[in-house]
Amino acid sequence: MAAAEMFLKPVLQKPPGWPATMSFTRLLKLQTHYHLHPRFVAGHLISVFFLWYSPRLPVVRLASFRVSNFNFSNGKPRDGLSHLTADASARLDFRNPNGKLRYYYGDADVAVIVGDGDYETSLGSTKVKGFVQKPGNRTVVIVPVKVKREEVDDPTVKLLRAEMKSKKLVVKVTAKTKLGLAVGRRKILTVGITLRCGGVTLQNLDKQMAKCTIKMLKWYVQLLLP
Repeated sequence: MAAAEMFLKPVLQKPPGWPATMSFTRLLKLQTHYHLHPRFVAGHLISVFFLWYSPRLPVVRLASFRVSNFNFSNGKPRDGLSHLTADASARLDFRNPNGKLRYYYGDADVAVIVGDGDYETSLGSTKVKGFVQKPGNRTVVIVPVKVKREEVDDPTVKLLRAEMKSKKLVVKVTAKTKLGLAVGRRKILTVGITLRCGGVTLQNLDKQMAKCTIKMLKWYVQLLLP
């Protein structure tokens, strides 16, 4: 949260006679009436926004991971390769901890990897449709992925088979999307984010959800006037 607050601090000083406190709506109306410079308004919008609403970042967890098909077929003789065909689905749990603020998630590009280190293997990627999350809401998103005839070397095949059977297979889910923060239906901030979930075994995931980390990529302020 500290990092988010850091890049949202206003960089402009208030002019002489400017009120000590001001509501979000009031500042937007002043910008319209007096044609204030957008950069000036943006700085104070951010300051007022944090003081007024104390926004909190979403809480995202990898809730479960299921594999319905995980097969290897032999490649060419003596080439040391096999082909992986698999169908799987990850379940992501999104929670909005804010009491007054909505989250807008854009369409996300999601990729799934199993295995660890030199044995990492892609289980495919997909695009997941965006959604709106109301204050205090909890939303579950199902991410289906599939891979067909992915080339995998023999040592990796041996390891993945053994780890799948023992449920020690490591799962990782990465998603890139845009996150919008809104007051009512007025979208105020939009930030590009990367979600990194998992890095845990199927065995551990059966016992408890794995918390995702959120990395912010870029942001901008939207001055949406009435």
